[in-house]
Amino acid sequence: MAVARRNLRWLLKTIRAARAFGDDPRATALVETALLLPVALMTLALLVYGGEGFSIQRKVTLTARTVTDLVTQATPTQMSSGFSIVSHTSIDAELQVASAVMTPYSSCSGANLSMVASEVVINSDGATATVQWSEPYNGATARTVGTKVTLPGTIGTGQAGNYFILGEVYYTYTPLNLFETLGNLTLSGAIYLTPRQSIGITCTDCATHS
Repeated sequence: MAVARRNLRWLLKTIRAARAFGDDPRATALVETALLLPVALMTLALLVYGGEGFSIQRKVTLTARTVTDLVTQATPTQMSSGFSIVSHTSIDAELQVASAVMTPYSSCSGANLSMVASEVVINSDGATATVQWSEPYNGATARTVGTKVTLPGTIGTGQAGNYFILGEVYYTYTPLNLFETLGNLTLSGAIYLTPRQSIGITCTDCATHS
């Protein structure tokens, strides 16, 4: 009986304590905070990741546009049969200039940024193009001459035999470790533009060339 009474008193004390805790607005706020804090922190982390990633992707696209535009206007050393003759040093210089667009996201060494400039000729199907030459930047891999690339949308429609400069940018994005560790993400952009000063550009000393 004594044990039963002690158990009953303990149970009643527990019930009264629980009621007091529930009636205390500070306790209610504490419970709500404990429930909402993880969700709030995760939401904040997603906003930071998403905002930074979106901003960097815009920079990547702008860099691709810049490098392609610069290469299409590269000053030729001479002209031959309507083609501009340029050297790989000229292409490299344009790639170097375009890399500045990624500031402040690209590190001083630029290790997280790589680019490739290539020339392609549109095939008769209007949906693919064949690589003529390619020059990489900062550890990127040049495209192999003669390989086909699939064109986006209808860019090649009615353009068979015409030449385009393809600028590609790759950026390794390392998200901040906010409450959740995420792996590296590769953001990329690619732009096609026609040469501005000739029907095509010839680079006989680029990393890969015909």
